[in-house]
This record gives sequence, C-alpha cells and structure tokens, in this order.
Amino acid sequence: MKKKLFVLLCAGMMLTGCAGQKADDQEEPEVISLDFGGNIQENETTEEQVNPISSDMNETMQSGERAKQQEPEAEISKESDIDTAQNNENTQDLYMQFLNNQISAIVRDNDLQDEYRIYYLEDGKSYSFAEIGQTVNQSYFDPEYSQKTSYDYAQYTYVDCPDSDSRNLLIKFVGLNIYSQGDDSFAVYVITEDHGQLYLTGGYECWARSYTEQYRNGLCVNGGSAGAGDHYSGISAILSNGNITDIYVAETLSGWWTSHVNDAIYNEVFDGAEDIPFNVSIYTIGEETYYTYDLSECTDEQVTVCETYINRCRDEAKINWSSDEEVENAAQKRCSAIGVNYDTLDQLEEVEWADI
Repeated sequence: MKKKLFVLLCAGMMLTGCAGQKADDQEEPEVISLDFGGNIQENETTEEQVNPISSDMNETMQSGERAKQQEPEAEISKESDIDTAQNNENTQDLYMQFLNNQISAIVRDNDLQDEYRIYYLEDGKSYSFAEIGQTVNQSYFDPEYSQKTSYDYAQYTYVDCPDSDSRNLLIKFVGLNIYSQGDDSFAVYVITEDHGQLYLTGGYECWARSYTEQYRNGLCVNGGSAGAGDHYSGISAILSNGNITDIYVAETLSGWWTSHVNDAIYNEVFDGAEDIPFNVSIYTIGEETYYTYDLSECTDEQVTVCETYINRCRDEAKINWSSDEEVENAAQKRCSAIGVNYDTLDQLEEVEWADI
C-alpha cells in the first residue's frame, strides 16, 4: 500500500485532543506543469529553394488555417474559464453576505441525518449566521449543568470542492464544552451555493477524544479513540453538493482489542495470555469491509499463536483477510466513484481560519 494510507492510519492512533490542535506550517504542495510542445521541421524541396516567397506565403496560409481551426476550441475554453470565474465571484459575494447576516441558508431536506447535536436544525428552515450561532448555544449549553451559555468565538474558511471547480464555505464555533468544561471543542458547518441559493448541507464535531484536520482541497483527515487499544481514522471529502462523504474509515485494534474480530475464538486461542503486540485494521470503504493484520512486532512464538487466531477467524468466522494492495485499490475505486482524484490524498495543505 502506498505511504499515504499508512500515514493517515497512524495519525488516527495518536490521541491529540482539540485543545492541542494548531495549524502547523506545511510545505506548499508541489505543482508539476507539463509542456506538450514540439518542433516543426520544414522539408526542403526544389520548389521551395527556387521560389522562397511562394514557400513563405504557403506557410502563412497554412498557419492561418491552423489558427482558424484552433480558434473555436480556444474561444470555448476562454469562455468557460470566464464563466467559472464569474460564478466563483458571485458565490463569494453570497458567502460574504451570509457572514454579514444579510442573507440566510436553507437546511436542505435529508442532508443532515446524523445523531450529533450540531444537526439540531430543522429541514427546510432558513438560518442566518447569527441564528445558527443561537442554535449552537441552545444545543450545547444546558443551564442545569453549566454556567456557560455561549460559544467562545466563530471563524470561517473556504475550501475547494475535490469533485468540481466550485468552493464551499465552512463556519466553525469554538468552545462548546463537549468533553469537559472549558475545552476547545468545536462544531463546523458546511454552507453550499446552488443556483444562487445558499444551503446548509453538513457538518462535523471535534472534541478531546477526536480530531478533524481540514484541508484546502476539501479533504478532511479524521481520527480518535474509543479506548486504549481501539483507535479510528479516516479521510473524507466535502463535495460540491456540500455533503461530507467518506473515502475510507479505519478502526485499528491492538492487543486484547483484537478480540473484537471474534471474541469466542480469541478466548480459545489466547486463553488469558497477556496482551500481544498484534494489530488488526478494519477498513470500511464504500459498502465493503476489509480486514488486515500486522505481526511485525511479535516474537516467533507470538506469531504462531496469532496466525492460529487469524486462520480460525478466516475459516470459522468467514473473515476475509485482505492485502494492503487490495485496500489501496478499493480506496482508488472509491475516489473514482465520487469524482475525487486519488492523487489529491497526497496534496494536503491545512486551511487558515479567519475570525468572524
């Protein structure tokens, strides 16, 4: 498997609470420009040598014909670029009007179907930026348990859409006490423009046992922990329709936590043995699930026991163990299915948030 998935998976095994997250300086992604040029070689003929003027005129006429043939394509490309720039400018104006409470965004029906509190907004209802902030306060702060009644501050940023030339607006509310009093947990909302109308289309939370790193190209790297030996990670994309779509999600189990694959077989094979440095990763990619394992830190004796567990899980529990290459191929197909260039997973530059 390529290094990209390995690095992202390792990131999910590092519990870095929201309070410790800072946008580190990152290198600008490398941009490679290809020049498809060529040289035209003139064929020296007797006629060209005798009548150079005729040859020049002939070349001029041919150049004119080539220019005429290329004009329509060039004009179409130029018009398309102008239209795209104009649309982006119009969208930018709408986003700024929204941030200034001059217009509202509609919660698009069926877009927000998550159990998190950040989605306590009514389908089909319009919300200004200030009204979303009020809903955040009502959702996250209970007077019965907290003297705090409001988020600390709000920020915004723009991200490109990895499946198109458009951009989405993200707004973030920081200081929500999701995990504990006074923490820096936050909620992010996605605002999307569609035919001159703004829609609220998605969002995510980040708190002490989870993190989401947002990138300029619209990709998000996610991670967190459900326990000492149970970590999750993944990468998702905020598409042009504003929906946050998973490219893959991985759960990494270590030591005793690998019993989650099959508890009964684990107890029979390991029989109360101490934790063994044996790792299992469970990938969810689209509608498919892929299991991989890592025995690199095990002794020869431990490898034998772990292989017994692996083989029994395959034969008795019908666990289909996959290779790293199979997982990578599945991730590539998933990217293709949702219109994302797989290579952009290597082009991660964190966004800069601006205060509202």
